[in-house]
Amino acid sequence: MQQSFSAIPRSSLLKVVGIGVMILVMLIPMSMTRGVIQDRQVVNLAAQVDIMNAWGQQQLIGSPILVVPYQIERKGSYSEHTVDESEVFILPQQFVVDVEMIPEVRYRGLHEVPVYTANSVMSGEFSAPNMLGLGIDHAQFDWSRAYFALPISDPRAIRNAPAISINGKEARFEAGGNKVAGLPPQVVALAGELLDDATRNGTFTFSIDLDLGGTKSLKFLPLGDTTDVSVRSTWPSPTFTGDHLPETRKISDEGFTASWRVASLGRTLPSRWADDRLPNAAQNLSGFGVSLFVPIGIYQMTDRATKYAVLFIGLTFVTFFLFEVLVRLRLHPLQYLLVGFANTLFFLLLLSLSEHTGFGLAYFMSALASTGLVALYSSSILKSWRRASLVTAMLSGLYGFLYLTLRAESLAMLAGTVGLWFSLGVVMYLTRHIDWYNWGSLDDSGPNQQELFAGSRT
Repeated sequence: MQQSFSAIPRSSLLKVVGIGVMILVMLIPMSMTRGVIQDRQVVNLAAQVDIMNAWGQQQLIGSPILVVPYQIERKGSYSEHTVDESEVFILPQQFVVDVEMIPEVRYRGLHEVPVYTANSVMSGEFSAPNMLGLGIDHAQFDWSRAYFALPISDPRAIRNAPAISINGKEARFEAGGNKVAGLPPQVVALAGELLDDATRNGTFTFSIDLDLGGTKSLKFLPLGDTTDVSVRSTWPSPTFTGDHLPETRKISDEGFTASWRVASLGRTLPSRWADDRLPNAAQNLSGFGVSLFVPIGIYQMTDRATKYAVLFIGLTFVTFFLFEVLVRLRLHPLQYLLVGFANTLFFLLLLSLSEHTGFGLAYFMSALASTGLVALYSSSILKSWRRASLVTAMLSGLYGFLYLTLRAESLAMLAGTVGLWFSLGVVMYLTRHIDWYNWGSLDDSGPNQQELFAGSRT
């Protein structure tokens, strides 16, 4: 009986179960590390919001809309007369935008956010308004109170004093609120002095110079019957978003250029409408444009790295277990746990250093610190520098593999899967001759694994 109990600690099954439990225990500090990462992401998001509020939000711009008040006199059943007042809204036939997008990076503490100044030149053409089909055939139009409404999602970020120019005359834009329901807020410019009888009954062109600050993205509403947009910038990594992709684009390390052409056939808005009876089309109208793409940030990269923590801890524990099996060492569970904590500390070091040095250098320093700590400790508990060097080589390979996996954004899942498959294959190969029912018993016909893991005692 005494012999059976004394054999239990030497049982491979018991040891394997113990290692599995220790791996699960190590998930506790890893979950705490991921909690720290999430907290830092929240702080980073708050910094981004702070910068956006100060510099300018993500911008959505539309073309100017000509708004003309009118009156209709109606006779009632008892010969009384009433006068109804409302407005008619007219979109341009052609809307052209040329934008130079000047990017820069703003900082709030350790956190950075890409912002831009969009120097825009807008031009276009309005034709004589055709009111047929609007139910206002007998309306009296008050052109003296007509105005242009220019939709801008965050007009607080306007950097200049924009004006609309028609036939050499200008009218300054002022704050207008939501004159046209269903669209972003607008700035307005009085059109009465710009539109004489000949102008409003024919075709006239307009131009607007607009300098606008914004953060991350710049989009446009296709309000013209034909909308042409061209954007150029020195930002090297744009992302084109919205309902329409650019017809032409060119991206290089020096920046990008892109151009769109959108016809009114794909637009949910009519060319004109009256009485502000705009259907839900405006609510469903989405823009198109460009975002200043930022490669995966340090918090996303660190969070992705923590998903491989089980691989690091598990393979390190398996390596130590193989030393126990093949060279008849005895390691205490506490020694396993200390090595596991050294591995988990890598991810916290990576997070802390990357906020100051950037991800690449922080990764190298953290991997070096973690590997060095484990190597020094392994040389003592494994009683050999040669055995410690095997652990060091294994960890170095893992850290190198993880770095390449994190950098290969589109191949990350494939690389991770291949890495796990390869690691499992190595463990299966090294343990293929072990008789687990007899601890440390090897098949003489196989390779001498004891020589592989053995080393001179220190």
